[in-house]
Amino acid sequence: MIKRGFTLLELLVAMAIFATAGMAIMQASSAHIRSLSQLDELTMAGYIANNQMQLALLDTEWPGAEKRQGELEMANRSWVWQQQLITVPDNDLRLVQIRVSLAEAPEQVLYQLQSYKGKPGA
Repeated sequence: MIKRGFTLLELLVAMAIFATAGMAIMQASSAHIRSLSQLDELTMAGYIANNQMQLALLDTEWPGAEKRQGELEMANRSWVWQQQLITVPDNDLRLVQIRVSLAEAPEQVLYQLQSYKGKPGA
């Protein structure tokens, strides 16, 4: 009668392979969750920057305040935005830069948007 089964060494090798595969799956899923969080932050920062840019472009005051900043709540997070008007060689234009960051890390800019604003009636 022949006994069939696995040796202890074969079981240890199989367990090591499955453990390695499990670790790889866990790392991939945690990286995926991190990237989803970053994508969510970038999307919200983009919405805030676009909103502030539209408000800056609709502002009829010329040339407007050189620097503005504010804080707002969106998607259960506190955000900080900064707007800067930069003089360009054409006196009828201004470069508008909007920077958005999280309130807990205002020095780390998550999203930056820029456009040109023309002098009304020019």
